[in-house]
Amino acid sequence: MTSAEKNARLRELLRGEEIVTAPGCHDGLTARLVQQNGFPVCYMGGNGTMASYLGIPDIGIGTATEMITRARYLASVLDIPLVCDADTGYGDVTSVIRTVRDYEAAGVSGIHIEDQVMPKKCGAMEGVTVVPAEEICAKIRAACDARRDPNFMIIGRTDSFNTMGVEETIRRCKLFWDVGADMLMPENLVRREDVARVARELTRYRSPYREDRPIVMYDVAEFTEGQIFSDRELQEMGYKFVIHPLGSILLEARVMNEYYVAYREKGTTRDLFLQGRFEDRRAYQDILGYTEYMRLRETYKAR
Repeated sequence: MTSAEKNARLRELLRGEEIVTAPGCHDGLTARLVQQNGFPVCYMGGNGTMASYLGIPDIGIGTATEMITRARYLASVLDIPLVCDADTGYGDVTSVIRTVRDYEAAGVSGIHIEDQVMPKKCGAMEGVTVVPAEEICAKIRAACDARRDPNFMIIGRTDSFNTMGVEETIRRCKLFWDVGADMLMPENLVRREDVARVARELTRYRSPYREDRPIVMYDVAEFTEGQIFSDRELQEMGYKFVIHPLGSILLEARVMNEYYVAYREKGTTRDLFLQGRFEDRRAYQDILGYTEYMRLRETYKAR
């Protein structure tokens, strides 16, 4: 599937009746697993990418080049749309324009741009602050104008909830929609009443500048039980797109740490093998497309 076809497919999915699910991936293996388990969209977040790629926290140290390079690798092994975290756009409006074009050229189908003050942090961390609404709205306008394929999605994200409350979250999302965002991402909502209220008010919003109604997404963070809602619950509230950016990296960190601790303490990995903790060799090779690569070698070998 070409990049243009993936972009169109994402739009088509969002026009459907069902909520669209996009588990997080942070490397080629997890991207393949998302696709092979039948999910329609894959999501690459900054936190998991920084952890797996560079072993650093998501506090604005990572660069656009590093994120886009990783995104290009993931898009190349996927036949489903990939949506990515683009942080603050990595600078002012001119940087945003380059960011959009580079992500689009990498084969990504959509990015979200946030309103945090630089240097930014993972939205779930303490001390997150935001720029004036006018500044992020200018970036969203620039991002929409910069894309070459109109189906490439620009998602407006606000991290204003923790410091400015639910009213400002709703206000900013409406402004993002007014200036052309394709989807809205209200971040860090943790109480059911706020999660439901934001979706309710945004999906009912009628912009004076466009006829369509807002599409709203939700970020499930497996840090606290209060932030974890089922797809059904979120759809009933009015959300159309749900991502799980941290699930894969948090689980990997726990499982891999258990592996290293067990090996260090016992001096062998035999017990883990006998417990069935390791993936079967053939199943592992199948995940990575081993059979297809061998078929290609056979097809094109020298005669």
